[in-house]
Amino acid sequence: SSLIPAEYSYVHLDQLKDKSVVNVYGVVTFFKQPFKTRGTDYCSTLKITDQSNQKVGCTIFCGNLEDHPKIFEIGDIVRMHRVKVGLYNNSPTLVNTSGFSVLTFSGTVGAAVEPRTRSKTFHFDEDDRRTVEELRSWAASHSQLPPSSTAVTLAAVQPNTYFDLTCQLLAKAPIESSCTLLRVWDGTRCPQTLLKVIVEPNVTEGPASFSKKKEGVIANVLVYDNHVETSRQLQPGAFLRIYNLRAIPGSSKEPGLTNSQPVEVDHLAFHLHGGTSYGRGIRILPEDSPDVQELKRYVSQTQVYIDERGLPAPQQPVIIFYYSCLLVKHLH
Repeated sequence: SSLIPAEYSYVHLDQLKDKSVVNVYGVVTFFKQPFKTRGTDYCSTLKITDQSNQKVGCTIFCGNLEDHPKIFEIGDIVRMHRVKVGLYNNSPTLVNTSGFSVLTFSGTVGAAVEPRTRSKTFHFDEDDRRTVEELRSWAASHSQLPPSSTAVTLAAVQPNTYFDLTCQLLAKAPIESSCTLLRVWDGTRCPQTLLKVIVEPNVTEGPASFSKKKEGVIANVLVYDNHVETSRQLQPGAFLRIYNLRAIPGSSKEPGLTNSQPVEVDHLAFHLHGGTSYGRGIRILPEDSPDVQELKRYVSQTQVYIDERGLPAPQQPVIIFYYSCLLVKHLH
């Protein structure tokens, strides 16, 4: 039997022609999770580059979240079919057009070349695999690219920083209409004293309380505004990556706490501010992702440690931490 010719051809990013509809590969240098537009669509924005060093902005409008690129971190690789080239300030831009589809891959050298997509029917052959691996190798040796992630564990969080956190959601509760509390853990213990948030048990989804040992490693985090809507879709037990989370030291009572609660002194609070600047947002990670597999191992080891010995030291694996969602309004 004769070989079937490749179904698609791809254009390097320095060869884009205005008003043409093309297929492209690129390494992600910036991204925002999909956010709701004023209409019925969700919009996601990203920037990509390739071996040509041309950087191109992309805007995707799709009514179904599942049709958007499943980007987890800078350095991921996207393959986009049927995007239209435009010019903005004399620089090429890409926007999805009729028949648009996208695959996303981990950008880690040596990782499995597994497309992230909801679609059951897509063209992917050895040429595609080779393209992904070549982009991985190029990006790994390209020092001008941004770091792949600002992810840190709770044990390594420093006050007054923004960071990405990979964690498991344990419970959640509404604080007010524009603020939700997420309680999560990553298997490490923050050396700082963390803000405690008390909510009514009957409004909590998931366990309303944990053992005293576990509470010792819980970080209460507050998510605000547009992220409240996202949090409604989250189920306890889900594995998350929270982007551009802020660690704020505080020495006074947080707004929203009841008068009966004591003032927190020298605590560290975690806030996810409203908006999408700097890629701020929440993404559910699939259970088969390498980051989730590592997180599962870590938290299970920590659970055993706590059950047998008690609370670990901050530098050791430790159990559950919670995200707290009481943000100071004027810090938005």
